Amino acid sequence: MSRSPPASLPVDVSSSKMTFSHPTTLVGVAEPIGARKISWERPGVAHHGVGGNGSTIWPWQIYKSSSFTPPVIDITTNGKPLAPGYIVTTQSDFSAVDAIKEPAPLIMTDTGELVWNGPILNATNLFVQTYENQPVLHYWSGLSTAGGNVGHGYGNVTILDTSYNVIATVCPHVELNIPGNQTFDCIVDIHESYLTDRNTMLVSVYNATPIDLSPVGGPVDGWGFDCLFLEVDPKTNDVLFTWSAQDHVPVNHTHQPRNGAGANESFPYDWFHINSVVNIGDNYLVNARHTWETYLLDSKGDIIWTINGDTGGDFGPLPEDAHFRWQHHPRPHNVSNSSVSISWFNNNNQALDNGTNPTVGLELLLPLPPSNLSSASVQTIKHLVDPKDNIYADSQGSYEVDLYGTGNGFITYGEISVMKEFGPDPSGADVRWTGRIGADNLVQLYRGYKQVWHGNPTGTPSLVVEKNNATGCPAAYGYVSWNGATDVTGWAVYEGSSSGNLTRAGVVGFRGFETRFNVDADVRYVQVAAVVNGSETIKSEVQFLRT
Repeated sequence: MSRSPPASLPVDVSSSKMTFSHPTTLVGVAEPIGARKISWERPGVAHHGVGGNGSTIWPWQIYKSSSFTPPVIDITTNGKPLAPGYIVTTQSDFSAVDAIKEPAPLIMTDTGELVWNGPILNATNLFVQTYENQPVLHYWSGLSTAGGNVGHGYGNVTILDTSYNVIATVCPHVELNIPGNQTFDCIVDIHESYLTDRNTMLVSVYNATPIDLSPVGGPVDGWGFDCLFLEVDPKTNDVLFTWSAQDHVPVNHTHQPRNGAGANESFPYDWFHINSVVNIGDNYLVNARHTWETYLLDSKGDIIWTINGDTGGDFGPLPEDAHFRWQHHPRPHNVSNSSVSISWFNNNNQALDNGTNPTVGLELLLPLPPSNLSSASVQTIKHLVDPKDNIYADSQGSYEVDLYGTGNGFITYGEISVMKEFGPDPSGADVRWTGRIGADNLVQLYRGYKQVWHGNPTGTPSLVVEKNNATGCPAAYGYVSWNGATDVTGWAVYEGSSSGNLTRAGVVGFRGFETRFNVDADVRYVQVAAVVNGSETIKSEVQFLRT
């Protein structure tokens, strides 16, 4: 069970301003960002409208120079310093109710400005990583499953360079048994797509398989999902390594109610539910939501140790605040021969829990090798819960620790479409930023990150020029945007009476995703050039202003 959604957002579309029931940062009104002068600087303002008032769909931003419709972010801050970086996430509908304008991978600022709007498609796990020593952006896209096959998906992973060119599509070719005799061109699951430091990608896969379910009260000749992970070469899609949960973990480790699942091939029992895998050198760290366990595997796939969120597993009894249940997104930190810290998005909930345990950003220090002692050997580093805003996230979610050395943490709450940046306080009392981009249980953010990214698109900036018929205002306005460009500081404006005779009129300071600027009455043609590092770069198409 999840918390009730907030009151609807009243939106004044005519003024492009939003009002909220609590103090927020006004999205879309950016602070001036000074551009280096080339000749003289003319006025420029951030611009976007807002759509969605009175609709079940969360309010979205509207531009003149772009057809993108990213969500409005309802933002609250406490004024303390935030970590650097952009919000990197995906949004999609959580239920059959239309609750977002368009699904897409998104990069946005922590003031709510759009930076990059990816393709309009069902996507998860947008993430910045390094591939072949270069920064890349990647995301999963495909079909998310429903019904008896709910909770995973079938698709591929797209890897982009800093100019947003596709450099690889991860689509390994393996034989799977899929309920309903369905077939898909690509079979990568929604949950994990992780680039290793050896330039391979780890992906999760779900395979319907015969299994003996008698240990959990089911049929001997039952059916379950065997959760696999593959290590894949992104260039060739060759599968370099395969691991099977069914070969290594007993089915009776599960906490997932069977509720009749597993009786036939069309309704397999999801007893393990893999949702995360990363490498630690030659080893692998694997997470199973439904066993409440995280496993360290050796290079051959054998289990070295298990930490269980209830019993502690190989690590013995856990401190009271160190237990986890139905967890997602474990990540290792500060790995040494004697210890490792691991962070989890500890959902602490499933629908059957009925909202009794707040979701937690959890980080534990584990001694190595593990010691199964009667006294607790595991130490709690962080246990982040907003004391003024308990959230009960039944599914999905992510937690990043120590963002760029600031000590801040960033939590995305999955099916509750809220993100929070916490200060270094280990209890979660210092909530520095909260952003909401949808109603509870209607909009989902599978994972979300705060990451530094530099995008340099190769396409041209988009420019629209419109006559202004209002009195006492400029004769016309120009509107310019450049999807994905992160390093623009201004726009050099060229004007003239003919397309072949344009002169530079001045520079408009960069004001966010879309910048609006004034156009003089005698101008018929306008063009802009992006200013990056004090120099003009790529120009827009020349636009004609009709009288």
